[in-house]
Amino acid sequence: EGVEAEVVDSNLMVVSRRKLKTLSSAVLNGGLQRASSIINHQVSKDFNHSNPEEYLVKVVTSLKLPEPTVGFMTAADVKRFGFSKLTVNDVSVAVLVTAGLSNAVAAGEASMGGLGTINTVVLVDADLTDGCMVEAVKTAIEAKCVALTDLDVRSRVGRLATGTTTDALAIACTERGKRFKYCGTGTELGLTIARTVREATIKAVEAQEGLTPNRPLVKRLEERGINVEQLVKAGMELYVHHPSMGSVKTAEETLKQFLEEALSDVNIAALILAASRIEDDGYRGLIPGLPAQTFSKDPVHLLADEILGMAIADYIAGSKGIFEYVRFDRVKPGIIGRMGPFMDDALAALIAGASSNMYSKLLKEALKKR
Repeated sequence: EGVEAEVVDSNLMVVSRRKLKTLSSAVLNGGLQRASSIINHQVSKDFNHSNPEEYLVKVVTSLKLPEPTVGFMTAADVKRFGFSKLTVNDVSVAVLVTAGLSNAVAAGEASMGGLGTINTVVLVDADLTDGCMVEAVKTAIEAKCVALTDLDVRSRVGRLATGTTTDALAIACTERGKRFKYCGTGTELGLTIARTVREATIKAVEAQEGLTPNRPLVKRLEERGINVEQLVKAGMELYVHHPSMGSVKTAEETLKQFLEEALSDVNIAALILAASRIEDDGYRGLIPGLPAQTFSKDPVHLLADEILGMAIADYIAGSKGIFEYVRFDRVKPGIIGRMGPFMDDALAALIAGASSNMYSKLLKEALKKR
């Protein structure tokens, strides 16, 4: 009550009739403040201003917002914000999130550029102590990380992302009603904050980036730096041409057709994602009896990757697929050679199965013409 949120042009704004106690990492009026409004201002992707704080002051002035104003900036579309609200035992928590993932990273990973950011505003209709506000920051950040894991958001180098390099957060409370000293994830308030942040973050990522949980395998592979064109190119590197099969161009188009068909199969998706998950665990040293350093060298006693590869090839094209898989696994052309111990076998098998089906189709058509 007394707190309203709306989008006006390129601004997502929260305005309160009474001052809100805020703790934030905002560009404008960050830190511990008492503010009458919070703004998340959308800028262009090529935004470059020597003094962002000064720039935001002008924005706030032009909008005639009640001051002080806590101000954020984002290149994400503020109209595609995520919203969640929960009320538990007369305490309401509302969360607004905007999310752009062009520079998603895992914490501790070097930035590769980009202007994406996840801005989170948590509004609590209660009286939080300063220490509780700090705990709310911790709880909200943990919930954001869980949301990104829920959607399998990846960094530029393929690791599970924990956020972007420029994420910002504001915790705001009305200072009325029940007083809270704690809101860690084991408390009722903390649980409410975590659930709302998690839901709002997922909604924002889905709205801005289109990353739904059941998005196609092709999309999941692209997020790991793998696309269909690279798969086709790797397949054609080992292509053995025969004039009766038509042109090389026809063979390439047919290979792409069978690759796309395989990639749309739920069982292939499950097997390839299994390979990706195992590889993630392997690099972390989480496979029992196999240290990370040993795993990264693809030791000869590790057979599960080949077993998985043969299963994929067999599923797509039977015995012929397995025969073709051996060729691709041995040479590792193109993108296959840049993969880790499990994904190289998964992609080799995927391409081999599609390649085998390509040969079968083209030779069958050639026999018909005779």
